[in-house]
Amino acid sequence: MASDSEDPETAADRLEAALERIAQAASREPVHPSDPQQMVDTEEVAARLDGLIDRLRTALASRAG
Repeated sequence: MASDSEDPETAADRLEAALERIAQAASREPVHPSDPQQMVDTEEVAARLDGLIDRLRTALASRAG
Protein backbone atom coordinates (compact mmCIF):
# COMPACT_ATOMS: atom_id res chain seq x y z
CA MET A 1 0.00 0.00 0.00
CA ALA A 2 1.19 3.50 -0.77
CA SER A 3 2.36 5.73 2.04
CA ASP A 4 0.62 9.00 2.93
CA SER A 5 3.71 10.87 1.74
CA GLU A 6 3.44 9.47 -1.80
CA ASP A 7 3.22 12.04 -4.57
CA PRO A 8 -0.49 12.62 -5.37
CA GLU A 9 0.17 12.34 -9.12
CA THR A 10 1.87 8.97 -8.65
CA ALA A 11 -0.98 7.77 -6.46
CA ALA A 12 -3.54 8.94 -9.02
CA ASP A 13 -1.66 7.12 -11.80
CA ARG A 14 -1.58 3.91 -9.78
CA LEU A 15 -5.29 4.22 -9.00
CA GLU A 16 -6.13 4.87 -12.64
CA ALA A 17 -4.15 1.80 -13.71
CA ALA A 18 -5.93 -0.35 -11.12
CA LEU A 19 -9.34 0.91 -12.22
CA GLU A 20 -8.43 0.24 -15.85
CA ARG A 21 -7.55 -3.37 -14.97
CA ILE A 22 -10.91 -3.72 -13.18
CA ALA A 23 -12.76 -2.28 -16.18
CA GLN A 24 -10.98 -4.64 -18.57
CA ALA A 25 -11.77 -7.64 -16.38
CA ALA A 26 -15.40 -6.59 -16.12
CA SER A 27 -15.76 -6.27 -19.89
CA ARG A 28 -14.52 -9.79 -20.61
CA GLU A 29 -16.93 -12.57 -21.42
CA PRO A 30 -18.49 -13.69 -18.12
CA VAL A 31 -17.34 -16.95 -16.65
CA HIS A 32 -20.06 -19.23 -15.36
CA PRO A 33 -18.45 -21.31 -12.62
CA SER A 34 -20.18 -24.44 -11.43
CA ASP A 35 -20.14 -23.08 -7.86
CA PRO A 36 -22.79 -20.30 -7.54
CA GLN A 37 -20.82 -18.73 -4.68
CA GLN A 38 -18.07 -17.87 -7.16
CA MET A 39 -20.45 -15.85 -9.35
CA VAL A 40 -19.70 -12.13 -9.32
CA ASP A 41 -22.57 -9.77 -8.51
CA THR A 42 -21.78 -6.96 -10.93
CA GLU A 43 -24.33 -4.61 -9.38
CA GLU A 44 -22.66 -5.02 -5.98
CA VAL A 45 -19.21 -4.48 -7.48
CA ALA A 46 -20.42 -1.34 -9.29
CA ALA A 47 -22.01 0.03 -6.12
CA ARG A 48 -18.86 -0.62 -4.10
CA LEU A 49 -16.68 1.04 -6.76
CA ASP A 50 -19.01 4.06 -6.82
CA GLY A 51 -18.69 4.32 -3.04
CA LEU A 52 -14.92 4.08 -3.23
CA ILE A 53 -14.77 6.74 -5.94
CA ASP A 54 -16.88 9.06 -3.78
CA ARG A 55 -14.57 8.48 -0.81
CA LEU A 56 -11.51 9.19 -2.98
CA ARG A 57 -13.04 12.41 -4.32
CA THR A 58 -13.78 13.53 -0.76
CA ALA A 59 -10.25 12.69 0.40
CA LEU A 60 -8.66 14.46 -2.56
CA ALA A 61 -10.84 17.53 -2.08
CA SER A 62 -9.89 17.75 1.60
CA ARG A 63 -6.18 17.51 0.77
CA ALA A 64 -6.47 20.18 -1.92
CA GLY A 65 -8.10 22.68 0.40
